[in-house]
Amino acid sequence: MAEEKKKGGFFKKLFGGKTKEEKLAEEAAERAAKQQLVDEQMAARMAAINAAALKSAREQDEAAGIVEKVDEADAQEQARIEAEEKAKAEEQARHDLEAAKKLAEEKKQKEEEHKAELARLAEEKRLAEEKAKEERIAAEKAEKERLAKLEEEKKAKAEAERKAREATEKAEAEALAKEEARKKAEAEEAARRQAEEKARREAEAEALRKAEAEKSEAEARKLRQQQEAERKVREEEGARQAAERETARKAEEEAEAARLAELKAEQERLEAEKIAAARAAQVSEDKIKALQPEEKKGFLERISDGLKKSTSRMSENITAVFNKRKLDDDALEDLEDLLIQSDFGIGPATKVTTLLAKDKFDKEVTDMEIKVALADVISDILTPLEKPFELTGAKLEVILFVGVNGSGKTTTLGKIAKRYADEGKKILIVAGDTFRAAADAQLRVWGDRAGAPVMVGKQGADAAGLVFDAMERAKSEGYDILMIDTAGRLQNRTELMDELAKVVRVIKKQDETAPHHSLLVLDATVGQNALLQTEAFQNVAGVTGLIMTKLDGTAKGGVLVALSDKFKIPIHAIGIGERIEDLENFSAPVFAAALSGVADAMKPVELPHFCILA
Repeated sequence: MAEEKKKGGFFKKLFGGKTKEEKLAEEAAERAAKQQLVDEQMAARMAAINAAALKSAREQDEAAGIVEKVDEADAQEQARIEAEEKAKAEEQARHDLEAAKKLAEEKKQKEEEHKAELARLAEEKRLAEEKAKEERIAAEKAEKERLAKLEEEKKAKAEAERKAREATEKAEAEALAKEEARKKAEAEEAARRQAEEKARREAEAEALRKAEAEKSEAEARKLRQQQEAERKVREEEGARQAAERETARKAEEEAEAARLAELKAEQERLEAEKIAAARAAQVSEDKIKALQPEEKKGFLERISDGLKKSTSRMSENITAVFNKRKLDDDALEDLEDLLIQSDFGIGPATKVTTLLAKDKFDKEVTDMEIKVALADVISDILTPLEKPFELTGAKLEVILFVGVNGSGKTTTLGKIAKRYADEGKKILIVAGDTFRAAADAQLRVWGDRAGAPVMVGKQGADAAGLVFDAMERAKSEGYDILMIDTAGRLQNRTELMDELAKVVRVIKKQDETAPHHSLLVLDATVGQNALLQTEAFQNVAGVTGLIMTKLDGTAKGGVLVALSDKFKIPIHAIGIGERIEDLENFSAPVFAAALSGVADAMKPVELPHFCILA
């Protein structure tokens, strides 16, 4: 709506155009002027008719011989009567003319007053819109400046965090080298003392032998006592020095531990600020989106807009091929190839051509008839699988989200969490993606929106162990729903799929009925690769339902039909945007009408403003 007003103002300035209200006022004034002219002409015509009638009556009387002989008095009387009647007719004509003029003037005055009122209201509306626009632009500018400042602070904090991490790593390396050098020095010192002690003992033994040989027993005993005393003094001195070295080493270790603790605390502070900045950025983004004027659209129109890329390409191709063309074997083959290229799959494409061949073969068909047949087949395939997401009623509802990297698992989890939090459910979220650094921060933002705590583990930790602890906590603290986000993994990475299987086994050890829902989140932009993903995750995680995202950014929306035709897995919802309300409950008829192009063909044509009747 704002865009239309903006364009209207642009063309008005460029070509001197007028608003709808101004055009209506001018048309009203023109009609009043025309009516006044008609009234004046009608009054003159009535006067002329009255005079002609009198004259005709007199002539008829004379022609019939009614007036044969009248005297001079009768002639004068007749002339007087005619003069009076003529005067009355002229007076009546003047009176009628004046009344018509007065009526026209009053009407013109009312039209001018109405036009002035319309102009005043239009000016007030324009001023109000300009003021609202200026306020919105100012708010957006202020918010963008704040976001830019926040981004700069975020970069500065990231740089500080990097430097702190490098400093910590360098300090740890230096401490390790220092510790190794100290141990090496102590070992060398111990070896030296041991060698000296051995040498002294050998010398003492040699001296003792000599003393015993040369001196008497008493002298030898005295010498041994003296040597023993000297040995004790040396041992005491050695013990004192060792104690001093140990005390110094402990003090040094304590100082190093305190320094490392300070570095760790600084890292944790920077990480907390980083998470807070991410949350603030998300909140600011939500505020900016809230400032944007948005036109309310219906359910069918929102899905039609979301599937526009998929629909437009296919509709153009169908229109180009089937514009009142006779439906023969070649035409059916062209149509089947076109549908397969649009990712509908061989089965659905064959069903469409079979349906058309049954009723329309060897007849002229239009592109609309093709689209209607396509919508019928899509609806027949998808309707049995249309199943809104509902809780099972378990005391602790365990919901597992699986899918490849970038499919939208975390965002989808957040939207569903917000939906159930608004219903009053107590929710616990588990950041089972322990490999991606940004996963925790992203989940915390969604957790804040839903008012739900988020359990996280150390980066690279065992996801199955974290899930085990989460289930214990959810049971003991009385949570209603446990939502588990898993690491994105390619379906052809066996070791990663084994880790997902381990998570499922851990869940079942805690509750053999869980997980109660295993939701596969698929990215519509991958096209036919979604078939391989579905098969792999179905085998490992026992998929209970599908949610397809990013349908608004792809021309491959037909892959959902091919998936449904092959795997028959219930479809809970589709994503057609980033907002919470853009996760729509799946409706097979609506999806079929939007994807086939039937919905676009049913939209009413909007008349331009100059075609609106007054």
